[in-house]
Amino acid sequence: MFFKKEQNISYETAVLKTQPIFILGDNALAYFLTAKFQENEQTAILLTPSSPAKGYKNITINLKEEYNLQKKNISFYSTSFIHEEPLAIIISCNLNSFRAHLTLLSHLRYPNVPIICFNHIEKREQISPILGTSYHQAYFNGYLNINNSDITVCGSQPEITISEKKDSLLENILNRSNLPICFQEKDKYNFWKINSVQILGYLTTSPKQHISELLKNKEGKKLLSDVAEEISTLAKCEKIKISKEDMLKQLFEVPQNFYYQNSGITQTEKAAYIEKLYTILSEKARANNCKIPYLNYLIKKNYEKLLHK
Repeated sequence: MFFKKEQNISYETAVLKTQPIFILGDNALAYFLTAKFQENEQTAILLTPSSPAKGYKNITINLKEEYNLQKKNISFYSTSFIHEEPLAIIISCNLNSFRAHLTLLSHLRYPNVPIICFNHIEKREQISPILGTSYHQAYFNGYLNINNSDITVCGSQPEITISEKKDSLLENILNRSNLPICFQEKDKYNFWKINSVQILGYLTTSPKQHISELLKNKEGKKLLSDVAEEISTLAKCEKIKISKEDMLKQLFEVPQNFYYQNSGITQTEKAAYIEKLYTILSEKARANNCKIPYLNYLIKKNYEKLLHK
């Protein structure tokens, strides 16, 4: 990703209209959320190791939102150090840089600041000293394409889901992004409902290949059906009902200009994502004594594609 990065700006001269929200991350969602908060007059600062610790760097992105037919040029600050107590910290990192980003946090400084995390953490207890006590798992249900400094929100307006009861503080914080918020206590349900289609779409397509292309031949249709059946079985083992038919229906509704395998991310980022998928799916399969030959085949096939490039 190549965003416009202008001159460094000293901390003293940066304009903070409100108590800042820090967005820890380096992916399309991190940039999108930072832009949405900033656009709605909530100070949002991108927190990433590539930015200066003393002062700020200015970043500019071009944001296109198809659901409201708007295209905007939005600027915000980035830094690698939290200079004052945040209103909240939001985590959305590329998988290959997740732990590097976590080193920028310290719950000992701000132990009660809400942390809203869009990265799925299977074994949270391993890094709980970093995350502190006010941790909240979140999911993003939407379609983002990224190309250099251009971010496109494809199709309808995205929604944020929080895995807990409705909380007025979190609702107040996230409403400042002007995005719809949903509270659903069952985290495993949220995981499978949102990630099942993401997994299916990602593993079965190639860069710049729309999911609809798989429906043009008999083999493509069968592959989608078989993989969806395996994902549905894994979810069922965790007592979550996600039907194959529902997954396929959601795939048919994917915006025509959205690609699961985006060409705007690096090979390293792609490899990290495939490795994460393999870890999650294989652990769930072993724990429930499930066979997932089609998923394993697609994971291997995706690895081979990366190695041959």
